[in-house]
Amino acid sequence: MGRLALKNVCEKQGRLYFRRKTGGKETYHRLPSFDDPQFAEEYRRLSEPDQVRPRPKSGTIGALVAEYRAASEYRTIKSDKTRRNTTYYLGLIEEVHGHRTVSGCKRADVKKMRDQYADRPGTANNWLAVFKKLMSYAVDSEWRDDNPAMGISLLRTGEHEPWPTEVLNAALEHASPMMRLAIITGLCSGARVSDAIRIQHNWHDGHIMRFVTSKAVGREKKGVAVAVPMHPIWLAAIDAIPRVGATLLYDRSGEPFSSAKAIQERMRTLMESIGSPTYMSNGKARLYSFHGLRKNAACYLAELGLNDSEIGAICGMTPDTVRHYTKRARSLTIARNVAEKITRGDVLPSLGGRN
Repeated sequence: MGRLALKNVCEKQGRLYFRRKTGGKETYHRLPSFDDPQFAEEYRRLSEPDQVRPRPKSGTIGALVAEYRAASEYRTIKSDKTRRNTTYYLGLIEEVHGHRTVSGCKRADVKKMRDQYADRPGTANNWLAVFKKLMSYAVDSEWRDDNPAMGISLLRTGEHEPWPTEVLNAALEHASPMMRLAIITGLCSGARVSDAIRIQHNWHDGHIMRFVTSKAVGREKKGVAVAVPMHPIWLAAIDAIPRVGATLLYDRSGEPFSSAKAIQERMRTLMESIGSPTYMSNGKARLYSFHGLRKNAACYLAELGLNDSEIGAICGMTPDTVRHYTKRARSLTIARNVAEKITRGDVLPSLGGRN
């Protein structure tokens, strides 16, 4: 957790930001990576008092967001939930893409921006819905003539199934050493892929892995701190890979993965190599994904007898999510535990007898 020890420095989606209050509002300013020669100078500059966040440049998405917040379309939103969601995603759009020009935003750009959240389809779809509204406002206000977000499809959502034993064994047998470590990391930690690619060697002591999730849990605005007991199979997989940099997982050039997309693409390739095992969700066939390993982890802990709060503390889940992920596993566990009692009796008199 060393990188988060610096005052006012936080991490989002694998990027570093300087957090401070400007004009009574909490703002985030992008920082270079720790090994960048410019990091120290930028950190010093932002640490100085009376730093004022510059107004967004005319014609940028940041300026459009500012104008939209003052417009009736935003101010007349009646639902509190809709307002909270819209406010959150407007802030996300402004923070990440505020420097882009509105007129230069193309359909292909919108798809790439949406796919930054591909590991969280629900987030990606919510982001797209708000961005589409923002661009509709841009058209109505004559910032541009068309809405580049129109016609962009939503990402498929639905249940992420845990990997069956045969799929897991086949994947581990055919996976490259790095993908094997990625799979085992997801299986043993319950981490999302966006968190798995951030995990560093110095975040564990050989027994417990500690990190802060990059995504909020429930209604919390910040990620949550988790402490994961490390299974021997995870430690063995870590030791089997040469330690090149700070992170457990790294790309072919030895650099940390910049986004979850590369792991997801490799996962699809791996699934194709073992026969593209699928399951049905929302009436459609889907490949097993990295997120399914998160459910595997929760189910394993449930089978060990841990309660919802304990599982949530380890995997960074709310108790409601834990219950949803583990309901079938717990039903099976209960059935196995009472199987002998049920099957040794004579059920026929109970069903066919008379009162």
